[in-house]
Amino acid sequence: MLRLLAILLILIVQSACVSSSSQTTQKIAQNQNQNQNQTQTPASATKFNSSQVDSLASTQGTVMVVGVKGQISKNALEKLRLSIGQVSGDPIPAGLIVLLDSPGGDGVAAMQMGRLLRKANAHVFVTGQCASACIFVLASGVVRVAPSYSVGIHRGRVTMSDSNAKIIKEVDLNDNPQARAALKHFESQAPLYFAEMGMSPELFPLMQSHQLKGVYRLSSTEIAKTKLSGFDSIYLQQRAAFYRKQTGPYRMDEDELKSRTQKVASRCSGFEKHHTEFISCYKQTLREPFLN
Repeated sequence: MLRLLAILLILIVQSACVSSSSQTTQKIAQNQNQNQNQTQTPASATKFNSSQVDSLASTQGTVMVVGVKGQISKNALEKLRLSIGQVSGDPIPAGLIVLLDSPGGDGVAAMQMGRLLRKANAHVFVTGQCASACIFVLASGVVRVAPSYSVGIHRGRVTMSDSNAKIIKEVDLNDNPQARAALKHFESQAPLYFAEMGMSPELFPLMQSHQLKGVYRLSSTEIAKTKLSGFDSIYLQQRAAFYRKQTGPYRMDEDELKSRTQKVASRCSGFEKHHTEFISCYKQTLREPFLN
């Protein structure tokens, strides 16, 4: 199904830029009376650029930080695949930390990234913004934290873009049955992915309800209600048991763990480019919850 989505250029909720094969692109371009150098991408009206994915194996145990900044792409997916292969264990504060600052991108790649991150027990923090396809990555975290209004959603759209991913225009689905079918198929898969990640069933309908240009920014209440911020339930039980066995400042119960973790994104976002410092800030937030 994902291959079909990639070929047909499906749109994803919020900013799903999915590139197509040259043959399909030319056919769609001809249907639109466009130049054959243009490509159709289902997106949320955002440019499609390769995401910049940087990784750093920190000197503090086996903790790794991966920063996903910019557009989400298949190149970013492959870099992530290589990076997380080095993750081992789940020490304090986490075995894998993911920092998000992305306007969206390739929705299929975002879901593939998400499944890799869930298997790796990733702790995911929004340090800038997370819109469109980015929410598929955010949803994958066993720990997810996003500040108020940092998450943007909207119904998927299909756009025509040139070889540099510059959006030329939004495709009229009424005039393009291929694009319409692709979008319909993608929208049938998105809620299944969200359910797999334990998101609220209200998330996808909420996305679908925002069809205007731009994105709808979620309040902290909406982020929590849709479960884009929070813990995977099974992981939370295991992690809380881990901290209950600790001695000293790291000893805490489940409620305290959730409370302290929620402070990490806002308190530590200034260290986004300095991964070892982000790790230190995360650890300090867990052991010293009353810091400003």
